[in-house]
Amino acid sequence: TPITISDNTVIRAKIFKANHIPSRTESRTYITNTDHALPIVTLVSNPDNFFDVNQGLYVYGPEGNYDPYILPFFGANFWNDWERDVHFSFYEPNGELGVALDAGVKIFGNWSRGNDQRSMSIFARGRYGFSDIEYPIFPQLDYDKFEAIVLRSSGNDWMRTNIKDVIATSLMDGSGIETQAYRSSIVYLNGEYWGLYNIREKVNEHFLDDKINVTKSEINILERNGEIVKGTNQTYNELIEFVTNNSLANSANYDVVADQVDIDNLIAYQVAQIYLDNTDWPGNNIKFWNSPETKWRWILYDTDFSFGRPWDAPPFYDNDTLSFALYAFGPGWPNPPWSTLLMRRLIENTEFKTQFINRFADESNTRFKVDSVRQHVEQVAASVAPEIPQHFEYWSRWENRSVYWQNQFMLSTYDEWVAEVDKIKEFTDNRIPYLTNHFINYFGIDGTHNLTLNINNTEAGSVQLNSLTLSDSSWQGEYFDNIPISIEAIANEGYVFSHWDGVTGESSAALTISMTADMTIQAVFIAQ
Repeated sequence: TPITISDNTVIRAKIFKANHIPSRTESRTYITNTDHALPIVTLVSNPDNFFDVNQGLYVYGPEGNYDPYILPFFGANFWNDWERDVHFSFYEPNGELGVALDAGVKIFGNWSRGNDQRSMSIFARGRYGFSDIEYPIFPQLDYDKFEAIVLRSSGNDWMRTNIKDVIATSLMDGSGIETQAYRSSIVYLNGEYWGLYNIREKVNEHFLDDKINVTKSEINILERNGEIVKGTNQTYNELIEFVTNNSLANSANYDVVADQVDIDNLIAYQVAQIYLDNTDWPGNNIKFWNSPETKWRWILYDTDFSFGRPWDAPPFYDNDTLSFALYAFGPGWPNPPWSTLLMRRLIENTEFKTQFINRFADESNTRFKVDSVRQHVEQVAASVAPEIPQHFEYWSRWENRSVYWQNQFMLSTYDEWVAEVDKIKEFTDNRIPYLTNHFINYFGIDGTHNLTLNINNTEAGSVQLNSLTLSDSSWQGEYFDNIPISIEAIANEGYVFSHWDGVTGESSAALTISMTADMTIQAVFIAQ
């Protein structure tokens, strides 16, 4: 007969028949009288798996195992590497069920485990019946199978904007850095509202294979000062020893490093962290990897301290994160000497230094432009704004939260949240002029000049400017004095490059220019 439901309810059912093996348990969570603008994730598990004082992975556990007054409560249950079974379901905002499967769940994260709303990893494993979460949870990706995902509660940005990390990492999509896709969602645990979580890809060998298509079994993943996550650190340690003992101002020595390090990737990664003012880095939250098919590459993740740390007083946009990222005498956290060594050595090389400075200029003229970043921030914020009041109301009422977060950093109202998002906008509106001056001062540059690049016929070709491909009829950017920039005219099929207007005595399609004044250049293409 029908089951009548009047409130949020979990139904678990299986089929029994004498002398037969029972069916697999089917689980469904029914949410009533609720309207969410985001996807919904429902988790179903025996309550003891989460909340039993001895075996519950979500709770503090027996008294005496942890200090209840000192974050992040080391010794509490949620610091154990426990995995429990869980039923995971993902529903689209229109209520349509996307995927449902039995899986494993672990508590995820480091210091943020001390928050009341803890992050969780969801694992598809054969022993639960499914080896993949097979569904386009992240529609922007060109793959839809995931060995694991993370339900992230925003780490050090929890109960503040809850979106700093997704703003920062998604801003760098298409930059040549490995970043985690995201999708904000509302989670229900055993039918109880559990607040806003950002679903993220989990950084592991499966994630890298999906991004780059390499052999998973041969991937080496390291963190911090070469500590092993997977594989071996032998070649990396040998690289760092070479960098330590040899000047990279020497071209031959630099080539040894460039043969092992993906220079474009490293520069893009460093420029991103410096722009974002992420100061929970580089001595923390740093992962890098290689395989026989790739050089060493860096992964951008856990950027919750971007746009200013929660305990610092604004403004944040004037912070000199360039000097911070190249400082040779930093403390154990956040920028100890080992964490800046590779960049400090590479900067000794003129070729690398030029590429680094120009990549910052390229990004400043495109991805980091005020209107572009502000629009990105507003788009992400608008997607979660309707959910913030309920999320804040739910987690603000918990009585066992730490005094540390309660008194200093937690917000509790929608208006406070809006003001915190406005601080990110203020950062983006003002960051580039200050950071440009930091580059000028650090590298002893005289100033900047405006470059205007025109194309006589946009159907005929494009222009490659350093790392940028330009296809508009007219484009303008700001570049540093006497720092050589590379420009190349690229003809489309049926056309050829004819000449440059604005550059005397140059007929080659590829140019290297050191600007000493404002310049206007036009690439002229003609029909073949």
